[in-house]
Order: sequence, then structure tokens, then C-alpha cells
Amino acid sequence: MGEESSGDILTIEKHEGRRKCPKCNNENPHMIYESVDKSQIIMDYPRVYGKKYKCGQCGAEWREV
Repeated sequence: MGEESSGDILTIEKHEGRRKCPKCNNENPHMIYESVDKSQIIMDYPRVYGKKYKCGQCGAEWREV
């Protein structure tokens, strides 16, 4: 499903539909938190960073590619 990368952040394929946790399959949108991933630079000028997600139920972090 995903693979381990630096900093224990999973990298998974982006899929259509509701976003869910790759570890516990939690689909509750109030329990999945989105934040800025400063380790993933998308554009240098203006500086644009990627996003990472964290599950509020199991604490797993992942990014979608």
C-alpha cells in the first residue's frame, strides 16, 4: 500500500474519493489533519510546499503523490 520514507512518513498513491488513513482506514474527515510539508518543495519561486496528513486516531503521517 505505502512505503516508509524519511521521518517515518508514508508515501501513498493519490486516489479518488474520501481520504482515509493508510494504517487504520479511518475515513472521518474531522480526524484527518492536513499540514504543510516543508521537506517537499514543489516550486522554488514563489516557494510552494507539499502537504502531509496526520490521522487523529492512530497518529500515522503520510503524503500523497
